[in-house]
Amino acid sequence: MSRGATLKKEKLKKEKQNKNKGTWGVIGGIVLLGLGKMKWLLAILKFAKLSTLISMILSLGAYGLVYGWKFGFALIYLLLVHELGHYVACKMRRLPVKPTLFIPFIGAAVRMEKMPKSAAEMAFIAYMGPVFGVLSLVPPILLYLTTASSLWLVVLSFGALINLFNLIPFGGLDGGKIVGGINTKLWFLGLILIIVFVIYTHSVLATIIAILGVIHLWYFHKKSKTLDKDKQEVTAARTLYHRLQEVKEEPYLFREAIRDFNLEKDSLVQLEVEQLYEEFRGTAPNVNLRKPVVIEGEQLDEFAQARLQEELEDYALYQKASENFLQQLEKYLTQEEIDLQYAESYRTTSTKSRVITFIIYIALIIVLSVCLDVSKELLHMHPEAREFFNR
Repeated sequence: MSRGATLKKEKLKKEKQNKNKGTWGVIGGIVLLGLGKMKWLLAILKFAKLSTLISMILSLGAYGLVYGWKFGFALIYLLLVHELGHYVACKMRRLPVKPTLFIPFIGAAVRMEKMPKSAAEMAFIAYMGPVFGVLSLVPPILLYLTTASSLWLVVLSFGALINLFNLIPFGGLDGGKIVGGINTKLWFLGLILIIVFVIYTHSVLATIIAILGVIHLWYFHKKSKTLDKDKQEVTAARTLYHRLQEVKEEPYLFREAIRDFNLEKDSLVQLEVEQLYEEFRGTAPNVNLRKPVVIEGEQLDEFAQARLQEELEDYALYQKASENFLQQLEKYLTQEEIDLQYAESYRTTSTKSRVITFIIYIALIIVLSVCLDVSKELLHMHPEAREFFNR
């Protein structure tokens, strides 16, 4: 081997070592930056509950077998950071959440135990996922600039694509929830986009999302038409509840107040009250019961004593049944009031909130579109990367 060839070989070896050092330097810098923010580290550890880890490992195994382990880890990373955005948003709004669930080839989801109070709050929680999704693209960009490895371009491209798909303004996607805080008419644009996507890709997941989205759109339209009527009925039922609280010591007045409650026959509130009343009658059968009167020091014969004891037992049954009726009615009305408040918030969201949400939404679309477009252009320089897209 000539001296020139030897020197060239040593030079290439040295460049490769420097490149590897650069790669680990970037990774090390990212790790140190994360460790420097212990609050975020603790948030991630709390975020990763046991069920999250189990579903994450199962998803990693599935992705690893299909796409390879490097890309499998990268895909889990992209999903995890995206869902961490939703998790942080829920914590900022003091909304309790269940452990995140990873589902192979579908994605991941933070499950809320309590729904947001308004469309604006839902929009905030929704767009925080893609915001963190954009941040998750920074490491692949830095790693590609350092190593020129096509793997990081693929990760960048997939990350941008996943988050862009999620921004389609329809159904249960983040985009559908975001535009709910802007203008619900944008859902019809989302319907067109998701139909085009289904026709173009034949995606089963997108088809399911489209079907569920159409059902949600129909339900929302139906609910919007009856919103004012529903509010009046719930208000009437709340008035009944307060009246029952006042007369609950008197069985006759309690029953009379329920019987006098009369809304339209097709009213869901009326049906709920009637169903609760049927359950009440089943556990407090004495329809002629009056509150027993016990006079201190009064002498009663054996028959009167037995009759009083029977009345007291019936009254105890009534008290238990009436308390259960009131608890169930309160639970039902509270949930209905929350749902109505949320439905009305689509109308009452402030202009300022709508504008801020719109700006963030458009900014996310632009940034992610640029990332996707640039990564696709650069991938033309890396033919070996096509293997990822052919799997």
